[in-house]
Amino acid sequence: MFAYLCPNCGLVDFPAPMDKIHCRCGRVAKRRYSVNINRSSLKQSGRWDPVVGEYVANDRQFRSLLAQGQDAQAEKLGMDVKLQTVDARDTDALDSLHGRDPAERQEMADKAKVIR
Repeated sequence: MFAYLCPNCGLVDFPAPMDKIHCRCGRVAKRRYSVNINRSSLKQSGRWDPVVGEYVANDRQFRSLLAQGQDAQAEKLGMDVKLQTVDARDTDALDSLHGRDPAERQEMADKAKVIR
């Protein structure tokens, strides 16, 4: 059975999987979708992380390795070093991380549009 939501009757069960059905009252009922999530599987975030250059099993290990790298760089350079995570979708942050000016990236994108 599949669950549908009717504005008049509330939840209605129907044996066929469709996006919309006509309820017994005559109104259109939309299908209710539900997803079961196993929360324990979300806790596993093991991955190779290029920022620390190692495989990390979880976020705590990543932050620990990040702090170790920060301390090592501070000792090597003789000055405070601040490391932070950067979202790969944040192109401005990635540009500054790699020493590029965001305006330079925009110029390159504009030139690419002209060439096409």
